[in-house]
Amino acid sequence: MAGFMARTASPRGEYGNLFWAAGLAIGAGAVLLFLQFSPRPFLTTIAAILWLVVLMGVAALIQIREAHISRHRGERIAWRAAAAPYLVAAAILIADPLLGQGGLAYALAAGLGIAGVARVAIALGTGRRRRGWLYISGAATLAVAMALGFGWPFALASPAIKALAFDLLILGITLVLSQAGGRS
Repeated sequence: MAGFMARTASPRGEYGNLFWAAGLAIGAGAVLLFLQFSPRPFLTTIAAILWLVVLMGVAALIQIREAHISRHRGERIAWRAAAAPYLVAAAILIADPLLGQGGLAYALAAGLGIAGVARVAIALGTGRRRRGWLYISGAATLAVAMALGFGWPFALASPAIKALAFDLLILGITLVLSQAGGRS
């Protein structure tokens, strides 16, 4: 029996399933990249929205990781509160990719507002040396939330896509810069 188990064990150890996931992710990314440069505007818009869904999921996972490595209970709760709206926003974009219903757009704006306030609260209560980056991240997310909330309905989905992409870009940059300062 031990010989059978030794022969069926994955040569890559515990990471064997991650290679399948990475392969699928690369394949899906290649398809989305192909669609992004399609001559049809509808396919380009859908591809951009799907990219946003993936990036919002990654942003949520990064913030959940921050919650897991946080030392203080309040900071863990705030990081989870900042991550949850990104998961909800990804679900909203899957449910209505073109944000045709105003209610879903307002829910997206409210969720982003909650995420921005949560990151500002983390910056207020944290002992990080470079917490100013978290203030900038929270303020940028609040600005995007207000632009979506007060500027809706847009004639096209592209302003919303650009606003959400700006939020994700600022979030990524500021999280990297705030981590560069370490924890006190």
